[in-house]
Amino acid sequence: MTHNDTVTIQNILDNHVDYRNLIPKHNGFVFKFIKKNNEFIHTFAEGDFLKKIEIPPSIIVGKTLHDFLPESHADEKQSYYEKAWNGSIINYEGNLNGFYYLTSLTPVIINSRVIEVNGTAIEITEHRKNTLKIQELEKLSLIGELAAGVAHEIRNPLTCVTGFAQMIKELSSDKTIDSYMDIVLRELNRINAIVNEFIFIAKPKENMKTREVDIKALVSHVVEFMKPQATLKGIHLIKSIHFDQTFTIQCDPNQITQVLMNLIQNAIEATTDPATQEIVISLKNMHDESVSIEIIDKGSGISQERQKRLFEPFYTTKEKGTGLGLMMCRRIIENHSGTIEIHSQLGEGTTVIINLPKAFNHHPIQG
Repeated sequence: MTHNDTVTIQNILDNHVDYRNLIPKHNGFVFKFIKKNNEFIHTFAEGDFLKKIEIPPSIIVGKTLHDFLPESHADEKQSYYEKAWNGSIINYEGNLNGFYYLTSLTPVIINSRVIEVNGTAIEITEHRKNTLKIQELEKLSLIGELAAGVAHEIRNPLTCVTGFAQMIKELSSDKTIDSYMDIVLRELNRINAIVNEFIFIAKPKENMKTREVDIKALVSHVVEFMKPQATLKGIHLIKSIHFDQTFTIQCDPNQITQVLMNLIQNAIEATTDPATQEIVISLKNMHDESVSIEIIDKGSGISQERQKRLFEPFYTTKEKGTGLGLMMCRRIIENHSGTIEIHSQLGEGTTVIINLPKAFNHHPIQG
């Protein structure tokens, strides 16, 4: 190696000022690494994105990937680093602490030898979310088309069979046949409910009829309606309203009622331990033009892996579930310009949080 080569390499290693200009101003970071004793050592790291993912430069500089990343993340990135050190320009997508980023690794080559690798990363969290949302909408659109066709094909014969079953029940004086018809009608009603779910997926806003509704009265009505079902399992439904004022929301009361009944039913089914037979339905004024409804149980809880898939169509944790209930809940809430979140710990319970915007006048319609 010549003296000029040594100077060039030293300039590259020391030239932090020019390299900082490559940092995306608000949503990225840059870094450098070298290979020493078969380890990739970071020599520089800077950028606002590092603050967001809560990994300061001091944790990165002078360290290997395994010093500050989980093992699985470090092993994956180690392979990218190795390829870059062998002279290839590498692009890869990463995810840290819930934030997504796109990284480019560019080797610095002097006299056919890599002497360091420069890395540039930009955040793509919003882009990733939008992409996933588009994919989900495309999936829902396909499901909707299938649902519409299937639902209409099933509905006519279902109506016919239900009618004949009801007629047999009414005409029969045999108690055994009567009890059998009760089972048949119950199962036919379950099929009809599934058909209605399919129709809703196909056209979620078609039958949506909104008006101003007193949210406190609506929640109270649902809790009272669900109490007998909870009582049968020895569960106490506790209503907790954190404000005295009357707030209204612009909604389809039937759809919001359906959501709350579905979520409370889920909480009842998850609550099996006699020591935790309590479900709290909490209503809060969020002081940001919205109200919050929380359904809190201390039941079986949901694993982190399952939580990621809860709103997927046809994904269910129940033996007889269709996998459409929670997806319908989210679609209804989003159609009302609201949000729904599920927070759960396996073995400790689940909290569902719904936020809905208040109506403009914040008071119920009289009359």
